[in-house]
Amino acid sequence: MIVLKNARIVDVYTGEVIEGNVGFEKDKISFVDLNNEIDKIVEKTKDVRVIDLKGKYLSPTFIDGHIHIESSHLIPSEFEKFVLRSGVTKVVIDPHEIANVSGKEGILFMLNDAKILDVYVMLPSCVPATNLETSGAEITAKDIEELILLDNVLGLGEVMNYPAVINEEEEVLKKIKVAKRYNKLIDGHCPKLRGLDLNKYISHGIMSDHECVDEDEALEKLRLGLKLMIREGTASKNIYLLNMTKKIKDFRNIMLVSDDVCVRDLDGYMLNILRKASKYVSPIEAIQMVTINPANYFGFDVGIKAGNEASFVIFEDLNNFKVYDIIVKGRFLKDVLNELNKNKKRNIPEKLMNTLKYTYKNENDFLIKGIDYKERERFVRVIKPLKDSLITEELTFSTEEIKILLNENVVNKIFVIERHKNTGNIGKGLIYNFLEEGVLASSYAHDSHNVIAIGNNEKDLALAVNKLKDIGGGFIAVKDGEVVECLPLPVGGIMGDDGKYIFEKINALYRKIENWSSFENPFLSMSFFSLPVIPELKITDKGLVKDMQLVDLFV
Repeated sequence: MIVLKNARIVDVYTGEVIEGNVGFEKDKISFVDLNNEIDKIVEKTKDVRVIDLKGKYLSPTFIDGHIHIESSHLIPSEFEKFVLRSGVTKVVIDPHEIANVSGKEGILFMLNDAKILDVYVMLPSCVPATNLETSGAEITAKDIEELILLDNVLGLGEVMNYPAVINEEEEVLKKIKVAKRYNKLIDGHCPKLRGLDLNKYISHGIMSDHECVDEDEALEKLRLGLKLMIREGTASKNIYLLNMTKKIKDFRNIMLVSDDVCVRDLDGYMLNILRKASKYVSPIEAIQMVTINPANYFGFDVGIKAGNEASFVIFEDLNNFKVYDIIVKGRFLKDVLNELNKNKKRNIPEKLMNTLKYTYKNENDFLIKGIDYKERERFVRVIKPLKDSLITEELTFSTEEIKILLNENVVNKIFVIERHKNTGNIGKGLIYNFLEEGVLASSYAHDSHNVIAIGNNEKDLALAVNKLKDIGGGFIAVKDGEVVECLPLPVGGIMGDDGKYIFEKINALYRKIENWSSFENPFLSMSFFSLPVIPELKITDKGLVKDMQLVDLFV
């Protein structure tokens, strides 16, 4: 048995910090001594190792209640090596990224690949997310029924096609009914949805949302009974929504999540989220939002009590969340990481490899009719991205203005190349004030993960897209006819199986394109420009999408 003596216990049940002692054996907590009976306990127990914490804080480890592991570009068994260092021992994932590429086989891989980290799945409800794009697979209501009773499957993932729910379209309601039949959870996804439409959406069994834009929207959703997930990830940073806690008295239905986190941001990860949250709520309340609050929603038993899992974060202080050590299932973090690093065995299904199936492109494929040839004197729609947000806006310019802005790199061309079925589809559009030089291309592009490419040099665009196919997918930067840097991500075209290599390579890539974009993480930002379920103007392989409708480039 190991005894942690003289601890300040973060009691997530009561919101207190209590002096006490905690004993654990193997992976279970044996006792929590709040009455200073530790000497008697130690005296009666054989083989005891006593560690005097000298007043350090002892917290349960953390839960990320909504994350897409694929956004880290690491397979789960590599992802866990990073996140355990931030005290996260449970994650609830919606693997719709890999499901859009390879269907059920991708889901099962994500569910079973991690070795120590507890990975729970919310089954993707929208694969494909809409009929406005081409995906590599489909998850039907029948598939949901087949998978929903598997161990560690908690329910139905974010129901992104909220118009289909409101309009009571049969296929999406079938999936919701499956989850209800088995008393499973149903996560939501409804940016800017308010009023009676929100009520109708909720009435079909939706239980949570992580897509709020402003405080009033967040408050309305809380008041209507939704569990509110406030995300602070790489691309979307909504921690400011915690400001609304000044207006309410009960925080039990608020969780902190990441949603999408690039590998570059996994250093500190949940600890950074807690630090930001503690500017709005107390450190204890912030910890509750990543422990007991998500646990109550998902049905986990967490907290420091006898019989629970012996997983702890030991803090030197709660002002800066400075970590002294971490214990995972009764073992110290150093020992856990040593074991994980020794395990080099990989079992990646063949279906998840070699997934870029389009034919090679030439520079003519990146000319836009009506601008580059057969010119039209019309107004043109342009995507305007917003920093730290998934939402975009629509701008319009005349074709004459567009030519000037393209020449000055104030406006860029943006393309989505279908890569799953070799349909030949290329969605063509324009984007405002994103890339100042060079060409970027990626096979990580929500939700169908077709290839997205941005830039104004047609030869460089063709080089980037063709080289991307050669390396099996990933990220690539091209300038003046040369590949500046690339990161291969051969697992589904969105992940790799060597975390250290990916971390080093992606940092090298970002160093080399440091001045190319004013966006902090251009590859992750551009991955959302093809997500049609987020307003206002997006692009898929089928063309421009405005508020869930295909629209022409020319107004």
